[in-house]
Amino acid sequence: MMTTWWQFFGARQAPFTRDIPVDQLWPTPALAEWRARFAAVVAERGFAVLTGESGVGKSTALRAVWQDLTPTHYAPIYLPVSDAWTTRQLYRALARHLDLPWAPSADALEQQVRETLWRSATQQGCLPVLALDEAHLLTPRLLQELRFLLNFALDTTAPLVVVLVGHTELRQKLAWRPLEAIRQRVTLAYHLPPLTAEQSARYVQHQLQVVGVDHPVFTDAALQAGHDWAQGLPRRLNTWARTCLLAAYAAQSRLVDDAIVATATQELQWAGTVPT
Repeated sequence: MMTTWWQFFGARQAPFTRDIPVDQLWPTPALAEWRARFAAVVAERGFAVLTGESGVGKSTALRAVWQDLTPTHYAPIYLPVSDAWTTRQLYRALARHLDLPWAPSADALEQQVRETLWRSATQQGCLPVLALDEAHLLTPRLLQELRFLLNFALDTTAPLVVVLVGHTELRQKLAWRPLEAIRQRVTLAYHLPPLTAEQSARYVQHQLQVVGVDHPVFTDAALQAGHDWAQGLPRRLNTWARTCLLAAYAAQSRLVDDAIVATATQELQWAGTVPT
C-alpha cells in the first residue's frame, strides 16, 4: 500500500486542516479570553463585536463559542453577510433560517421575524444567538437596523444575542459618529490578535500532535521562519506548514530544516501565496 505524505511523518490523517474539532483546538490565551467574555455577553443578552485580520482565526473563534451554547437553551443563527444586502434581505435571511412562511410585505416580514425571536426567547426558553459573519460589509443603514431589532419591551430587554464578526475595518466603521447609538449598545468589542512567535511554534506542534505525530518535525529555526512568513496568522501558518511537509516528503526528509523551508518558500512565491 502506498504511503501518503502525512503517513510518512507518522500522522493518522492530514494535519493543518480547517475542520479540526473544537475540543482539539489549541487554547491560545486570546481564544480562551474570547470564550469567557462571550459567555458573559450571552448571559446578559448583549451585543458583541469580534474583529481581526483575515486569517487570524475569527471563524475558529466563532465555532468555539457556538460549541459552548447548550442546544436546549440557545438557538444559534449564522448568517454570512453580502455587500449587496438591504434591510429587507436581512430579514428575509432571518426568515429563511427561522422557517417562516412567505410575508406579503416588508413590514409584515419584519414583524414576523421580531415576534418569532421574541417568542423563542421569552416563551420557549431558547435564546436566539445571531452571528453575522463578514459584518464589515454591512452598510451603516443595516447596522442601524440592528439597533431596532434589539429594541423590545420599551428597550428593557433584548430578544436575542448579536455578534458581529468582521475585519478590522468594522471597528473603524462603528466609530463613525452617525453610528454612535449602535456603538453604545456594544457590550464586548474583542480584537483577535495574531500569534506571537512562541505561540506560532506551539500551534504548529499542537496541530501535529492532534493527528498523532509525537516527535519533532520542524527545527526551531524553521518554526521561526514559519512565524515570520505567516505573520502570526493561523490560516497562513497552515498553508506554510503543509507546503513544508510536502516539500520534505518529496525530498524524503522527516525533518523540516532550513533547506526544506527554502524550497517551500519558493513554491509559495511561485503560487502567489505570499504575505501582504
